[in-house]
Amino acid sequence: MIYVILNIGIAAYLTWTSFNVNTKNMRNENSLINIVLLSAATSVLMVLTLLMVMWGPERFTTFLEHVILFLLAVIYITISFYFLGNAVKRGRFLTFFEVVCILAALWISSTKIGAADYTRFSFESPILFKGEFAEYFPMTWLQLYIALFAFFLPGMSVLILTLRAENAKSRQAMQRSVLFFASIVFSWIASCAIAYISQMLPMMISLYTGVLAILVTFMTRVSVQDKIYDTLTMVSSFLVNVIKFAAPAFLAALVFVGLRPIYSTKPVFYTVVVFLVATGLVFAARLLAAAVSKISTFRSSNYGAAFESDLAAIDYNDETSDICKNLFEIFQNRAGVGQMKVLIAGGNNELNTVFASKGNKPTLSANDPGLEAIRSQGMNIFMKNEAEGIFALQQKSAEINSFFKATEAEVLVILNEGRRLVGVIALGEKRGGASYDDYDKQIFDKLYSYFFVFGYYMSNIANASVVGTVNREIRMSAQIITSIQENMDPVENPKMDVGYLMVPAHNIGGEFVDLIRLTDTRHIFVTGALSGKGISASMSMVILKSIIRTYLNATRDFKKLVAKINQFIRFSLPKGTFFAGVFCLMDFETDTLYYVNCGIPTMLLYTRAYNNVIEIQGNGYVLGFVKDITPLLKVKQIKLSAGDVIAISTAGLINSHSLRGEQYGKDRIKKSMTDNYMYSGMRMCSFLFDDLKRFMAKELDDDITVMMIRYLDKDSQTVSDDEEEASGNGSSDNN
Repeated sequence: MIYVILNIGIAAYLTWTSFNVNTKNMRNENSLINIVLLSAATSVLMVLTLLMVMWGPERFTTFLEHVILFLLAVIYITISFYFLGNAVKRGRFLTFFEVVCILAALWISSTKIGAADYTRFSFESPILFKGEFAEYFPMTWLQLYIALFAFFLPGMSVLILTLRAENAKSRQAMQRSVLFFASIVFSWIASCAIAYISQMLPMMISLYTGVLAILVTFMTRVSVQDKIYDTLTMVSSFLVNVIKFAAPAFLAALVFVGLRPIYSTKPVFYTVVVFLVATGLVFAARLLAAAVSKISTFRSSNYGAAFESDLAAIDYNDETSDICKNLFEIFQNRAGVGQMKVLIAGGNNELNTVFASKGNKPTLSANDPGLEAIRSQGMNIFMKNEAEGIFALQQKSAEINSFFKATEAEVLVILNEGRRLVGVIALGEKRGGASYDDYDKQIFDKLYSYFFVFGYYMSNIANASVVGTVNREIRMSAQIITSIQENMDPVENPKMDVGYLMVPAHNIGGEFVDLIRLTDTRHIFVTGALSGKGISASMSMVILKSIIRTYLNATRDFKKLVAKINQFIRFSLPKGTFFAGVFCLMDFETDTLYYVNCGIPTMLLYTRAYNNVIEIQGNGYVLGFVKDITPLLKVKQIKLSAGDVIAISTAGLINSHSLRGEQYGKDRIKKSMTDNYMYSGMRMCSFLFDDLKRFMAKELDDDITVMMIRYLDKDSQTVSDDEEEASGNGSSDNN
């Protein structure tokens, strides 16, 4: 019964594999799927045969055993021609030869091999030759069956595959052929081991389906593998697989054989003990393998934390050449990158190579069709071998490969500021010829914000027109603020007038305002502040502004947009960064303002009908503290009427203090709104800031950001600059 239980498990696994085999990037897909299906069918037949051995008729059991013999031969034949199909172009001759082999297997298994003892899967057959030839070639038909189908055909085919890969000088093909050869060698060793053990325990031969299960699993994984691994990775992977599969199988076999004497007296006890021990060994082996795979000694790609620490330590006060070299050394030491190029978008719509660790320094078009095809998919990290797996890019594979060839790259880190291309970091082949894997892409994606900081610096700061400026921090401040203002989409709808004011306390800061046009009738406003001061906060602000526009290309769901931004702040910006602000969506068709309060301290509404100002922000939660903020987000809405004014400000305004220690507070903002609601949004911001300066009578202690949103109709009037001067500068007299 123990053999039945084990074979049921093997049959279930192979059946599951046949339905879930990954065919992505698989070569000769149909042949490999046929191998999986044949193995699953053989395992199911083995279970049925074992049941027939115990309770079925002899003739039917013998028939099933011969069917299994034939299927085993067909599986190895299919495997052999699968290898040949990877080595040479499959034509009519190869197909004809495969059919001949299958017919030979059918003839030998059905006519030349008989069942010596059907209850023990024991077979016998006559010798091949008679007379004098029998003395020189004393081989039986059963031995010929095993030698031809299990050893000769798969061995010769994988040898041809290896020779073809060597002649083609393809490291990827060579690695695949070596792994295929290893899988066949494993099947030979396992077959010999089972044959030896079956001399003592004849029914052990029924567990040959387990060899098929491991062989099929290995082949399916190798077939879809497009990456090249270095020696350390190969060794560690081999060790992990030995711990996960071979070790528990060997130990379970020892228990199985060692406790065999008690089977005759306590069969149920024996079965339960063996099953529990095997299950425990499998479970323990998987835990041990997982622990080993996490040890850096056995995983060369376990570098994420150290990589992030090194990127965060880059000093942007160094010379640009030193900064580029520093970044390359980080890639070398942590990710094993062999070479790197940095291309920055410049004038004349070109991508200029500003750094190359070695090789040429190409100048390419910023509108290169290959690069544009990748950018159209919204991918910031793109590996060379990904183009084949993305249907939308298959027609552009030639252009994409051309761009990779020109940059000598295996991975592209594409730096985008919204829809504007900032530059490209082209990473070449890894040292030792290893390939980039999913872990590399995961880390590059996670640390993309650091790469964007580098690219933004190279694009906007480190150029010939500004080299030599003494104060780099001031230089960066001017560039950042100019970039923010120039990339805003002004509100051109006649129903609304928007004004804003951003005044950093110390040249640069993390506060910003952004206006983003979605359609003629929908506009997004973002106002807020990122934690921190100086260069770190300002760069995080630029990155966040870019990411907001990037995410808008992928989602138009207002709440999901804010949730995704929260995740970006949490996982991609420097640890401890948070954002306090508000996201507003204006729908001019319905005169409705939708907003999500993310910890904005001041959001006031002036209604002309009541000549009164009320607070409307309610409770809000800053972004960046929790992993998933979706349950805490609430989208609120207000209906705007002509003459209504909304004022939004960060904490710097209300928390400012006078020389006497008095806080500016919200009441002064409300009074300024009531006194100046007839002026334009920009003038209202100016009046408010002038009043703050008079109140403080000293330098600013914190950054000041204010936005004024005025809702208009055809009868609304705004005080012009001339009228303002005639009335004595408007609100100045009132404050």
